Amino acid sequence: MIPLACIDVHVHLRTPGPVPSAEEISRCRRLAAAQGIERVHLLGNLISVGGYEPQPAHVRTVNDNTLAAMAATPDFISGLCYLNPAHGAAFCLEEMDRCVVRGGMIGVKLWVAVHARRPELDPILARAGALGVPVLHHAWYKTVGHVAQESDPADIAALAARHPRTRILMAHLGGGLWRGVRAIVGLPNVMVDTSGAQPEADLVEYAVRALGAERVLYGSDWPLRDFATQTARIRGARLTERERDLVLGGNARRLFG
Repeated sequence: MIPLACIDVHVHLRTPGPVPSAEEISRCRRLAAAQGIERVHLLGNLISVGGYEPQPAHVRTVNDNTLAAMAATPDFISGLCYLNPAHGAAFCLEEMDRCVVRGGMIGVKLWVAVHARRPELDPILARAGALGVPVLHHAWYKTVGHVAQESDPADIAALAARHPRTRILMAHLGGGLWRGVRAIVGLPNVMVDTSGAQPEADLVEYAVRALGAERVLYGSDWPLRDFATQTARIRGARLTERERDLVLGGNARRLFG
């Protein structure tokens, strides 16, 4: 058995509705433990509930599902508060108070409903900075299949420049690749998670060299990707023991507390 040490900062559940599946959580835990993952950060069931433009009721349902999963397995699941900035500052800040301040979630998750360069994100980023919690934001460079409001790493860099005191975790190293790393090099408040696509040779090593090991965090995007392949991209990378320990869990502990 691989020793438990790793934290996965990018995990979803597929169960729709406000109540998560105990069977799915059990399966997640069993598969994670086999790869040395002691805790996962849940980002919600985004595609099955509300799609790319979720309404307020969808957002609440996703967050209720996450809160219930946290309550069921507090030693294994932490959660991030899913938001759609299109619903306005009042709704988003109220949902942050409900889920982060009172509910114990450890960050905010933004996906593809509103582009990262738009001002609707500013109240959310400011509030996250004031609360001291990070914002995980989807990012991907695409030539096909681009969603209308989808952001890429250059857009995340622009968002980070507007909010230098808010910590941002840019999702999907495998979606931004080498170009995505270069977009955020000069922005110390931006980290990147290693999820997205299948492993690419030297990509993790490049991110560690360019950003420093302290700015790269392990994420799988389970169940879209499997834990074994996604941990292997870190364990098989040419990193020092210290760098590998930081990527697999040390950085997550520092960033999320």
